[in-house]
Amino acid sequence: MIELTSFTPQLQAAHWGWTIAIFLWLVGLAGMGFFLNYWIRQKNFVYLLTVSGILGTLLVVSHLARMLNLPFAVFSALADFSFNFQSWMFIGICLLSLLCIGSVFYSMICAKIIFKSEYWQNMTKSNWFNGIFAALGVCCTIYSGFLLTQAVGISLWNTALIPLLWIMSGMASSIGCIELFMIMKWIDPDTVRWSRRTSFWVEVAELFTIFAFVHVALGSALAGARAGAEALISGPHAVMFWVGVIILGSVVPLLLNLLTRSHKILACSAILGIIGALLLRASILFSGYYDPIMF
Repeated sequence: MIELTSFTPQLQAAHWGWTIAIFLWLVGLAGMGFFLNYWIRQKNFVYLLTVSGILGTLLVVSHLARMLNLPFAVFSALADFSFNFQSWMFIGICLLSLLCIGSVFYSMICAKIIFKSEYWQNMTKSNWFNGIFAALGVCCTIYSGFLLTQAVGISLWNTALIPLLWIMSGMASSIGCIELFMIMKWIDPDTVRWSRRTSFWVEVAELFTIFAFVHVALGSALAGARAGAEALISGPHAVMFWVGVIILGSVVPLLLNLLTRSHKILACSAILGIIGALLLRASILFSGYYDPIMF
């Protein structure tokens, strides 16, 4: 058992707390939601994804040290054509900006604001249009995972399993929103008859990915990764992880999906899954410890 007091939590230095957790959650919801929207193409769902993507982008931009200088930096980079294409933050801001602008455009077409003609309405129903948003959504979700993997010194996060885990949990929370919308009659149930079956397998895949993530971290040669994994399973964030993520966020929705067809219970199950996706990101963020410096 590692003594966690000998490690520095990233919360004390990087201050990646709840705002970053909510950013990762919102971007995962928007990204994987647009992926699933390729099959459902419902305007109410598009509205939700648009708000989610914009709020998530605003949260991550708020962490920039000199946010008010951002417009001037963008103008200067465009004028000089000097872009740092090797920066994950630059790539991410570009992807998130495209997602925000594109989703607002999509929502305006759905709401028939400015883009009212039959041409625009038919375009939102086309495969190529929704395929672009599906690809962009997956890229944004993967980026939000790779953003953590690039953190220097926090070995718990330096694994390719995090982008995969973000995809699985983003898919789970998106399906949860779809089921809520279906129960509230905001989405045509005939278009999402696959949601329960898909939800079951996504929850199973998410649990296996969580297990793999923790197992790899516990077996790591780096002390920071082992300390982070122990903080998840038996340390200060164990309650959030076991109760919030595993039991209420994954196992309970999975079992309820199998055992009942009651709309009220399925609505509770969907809400638990959505909250579980947020708590998953928060628990992994809070369990990030810097590797000790060896002299």
